[in-house]
Amino acid sequence: MIHYRLSCFLLIVLFSAPLLASTTSAVSLIERMEQLLWSDSSHGRSTMRIESDYWTRELQLEAWMNRPDHTLIRIHSPKKEAGVGSLRIGDAMWNYLPKVDRTIKIPPSMMLQPWMGSNFSNDDLVKDSSFVDDYTHEVAGVDDSGEVPVYRVVSTPRPDAPVVWSQLEFEIRADAIPVSRTIIHIESIEFDIPVDEALFSLRRLRNPE
Repeated sequence: MIHYRLSCFLLIVLFSAPLLASTTSAVSLIERMEQLLWSDSSHGRSTMRIESDYWTRELQLEAWMNRPDHTLIRIHSPKKEAGVGSLRIGDAMWNYLPKVDRTIKIPPSMMLQPWMGSNFSNDDLVKDSSFVDDYTHEVAGVDDSGEVPVYRVVSTPRPDAPVVWSQLEFEIRADAIPVSRTIIHIESIEFDIPVDEALFSLRRLRNPE
């Protein structure tokens, strides 16, 4: 089970990676984490919990990915948002609103806007950016107090990177034991599986059957 701890300006990820030698670089740590997190293809279900000072709500999501160019995310509940979907094909992204039966193309200028009122941007949800490509990385420390070392990696966005975060901090365990996070609870996920490319179309965005 993979978990995130996320705020508007700072992302802290406690993630697991295979056992690494002491010479591990920050880039190789992030590269391996990103590959484990996203893989080449995936299908999974998750719960997104959105909290503010005044309200809390949860969304039940299902997502398919065929990296690097295809992502489909669909909301199953609550009833008010059921059927809402997001599709990315290459650099293009669309949202589907079933209540008005309308498909909206998201312009590049809106990719950093919040998705469904959450702290995640449109870009975060479709994973158009890359931790490895869009940030420079530095190992800021190693915590040896637990059973396994935990690397702290500080990532700073490159000047031309299309990302919303001013800085990322990753805590990456040196073993393969899953750890916890908040905001998104991944209930089930399969990695590196065949995903039908016909899923990634405007027709399937509007009509999942």
